Amino acid sequence: MRCYSTRLDALRNTPIEIGAPLSVEQPPPLSALPLRVTRRVKRDCVRVWKSLSEETTQPLDPPLTHSTDMAQVRASIVLQPATHLETPREKLRVVHVIGSLAAGGAERQLAYVARETQRRGKIEARILTTHPTVGAAAHYLPIAQEAAVTVEMAGASASEESLAAFESATTLHALLAPLPEVYRAWVVELAGEFIRLKPDVVHAWLDHTNMWAGIAALAVGVPQVILSTRNVNPSHFPTIDSPEFLPWYRAFAQSPRVQFVGNSTVGARDYAAWIGIEPSRFTVIVNGFDPSVCVAPDSASLRALREDLGLVGKRVILGVFRLAEEKQPLTFIDAAERILRLHPDAIVLLAGEGPMRAELEARLAGWNEGRLRLLGRREDVGALLSLADLLLHTSRQEGSPNALIEAQSLGCPVVATRGGGTVDAVEDGGSGYLCAVGDAASLASRASALLKDEGRRRKMSSRAREFAQEKFGLTRMVDETLALYARRASQAS
Repeated sequence: MRCYSTRLDALRNTPIEIGAPLSVEQPPPLSALPLRVTRRVKRDCVRVWKSLSEETTQPLDPPLTHSTDMAQVRASIVLQPATHLETPREKLRVVHVIGSLAAGGAERQLAYVARETQRRGKIEARILTTHPTVGAAAHYLPIAQEAAVTVEMAGASASEESLAAFESATTLHALLAPLPEVYRAWVVELAGEFIRLKPDVVHAWLDHTNMWAGIAALAVGVPQVILSTRNVNPSHFPTIDSPEFLPWYRAFAQSPRVQFVGNSTVGARDYAAWIGIEPSRFTVIVNGFDPSVCVAPDSASLRALREDLGLVGKRVILGVFRLAEEKQPLTFIDAAERILRLHPDAIVLLAGEGPMRAELEARLAGWNEGRLRLLGRREDVGALLSLADLLLHTSRQEGSPNALIEAQSLGCPVVATRGGGTVDAVEDGGSGYLCAVGDAASLASRASALLKDEGRRRKMSSRAREFAQEKFGLTRMVDETLALYARRASQAS
């Protein structure tokens, strides 16, 4: 399962560990392998190293104890020249990289992009994951399989030919050997796969794989590297943030081969300010929804679902999100309780799982009449959205929220907070209402107004369908992604 890093271990006789907690208190020793560079590259390394070492308006926090050595390593990697195929392919080979194909927003958008670009015939799309695509981690695998997109786990297997090609890449070994052991193996596995696959474009998704795939792709010489961000920058999320992210993002910004992509204007600007680059370095491509799966069930099925959930004759307020701090589920509960006090005929349903489930169950212990229910993970979200009177969303931060987009496509108005990319996803006063983050009273007031005025709710329902089709069509998202590939290819040539 670690073919290339195991081979590099043998060459270096030094173990590489995957999955160890990230720590920079004890810097790893630099490898004895020499870095052979030309005088020009050495001069450029010094220039980039200085730019990465100087203080900026956005200082690194916390500082790396091995910042000087790692700045040199980063400069060496980002200055590697692009390699080009001797014989151009008929199709552009795009390798997408992500942790898994679990039930997440980025995973779904990646699967859509891979499937649709492959179907158009000009792209050979492949997906590399860093974890096995089995069980829950294969949730969106069927989407990729619809277009025969190859999905592989990086380093899961390798032919002797591939291992030999990797073993002969001695300059690559020297570039990657000094990386910290806590993530070096992830980079090495991806680098080995890039040598084997020779992609024209590496398109990485989410921060960890952006870092690992970005390092590997630049070190190998992949001509085009696209780093796709899906929210605001990771410093807002302590549970996933790493002190390595910011210096690597700053290093990537030094390479003309790297293009940054965000799925909301708010998120792109936030990342740009954090990195210390102009917002124009980011291309914003908002999410797309697949109309073939956003289809309301027939009336008989909806009637049966209402009966099964005890919703006959009830107004339904629905929440669909992961039960995690950034989604502010306690604000959701606060707003829901206010709505229920104003509307005795209403029921609030919350679909989703997450680390705050136990805390929410404890909070709801007093609501034993069943008017506020946690449904857990559901496979019938489209049906729930189709029977809901409105969707309530209370997130602190968002990228391009798929649940809101799909709700509107099914005619379900949204009452949400202005959290990150939500401002792009809802037409305030048209397809729904936007309120301040954390303002449960305003959320409840807006939701109550819609429940009291059925004419207004129906008008918003109609506009919600139009808005979703106008702004979040799947074809539009794929067209913009293909244009990004074409623009980068033109710049690289």
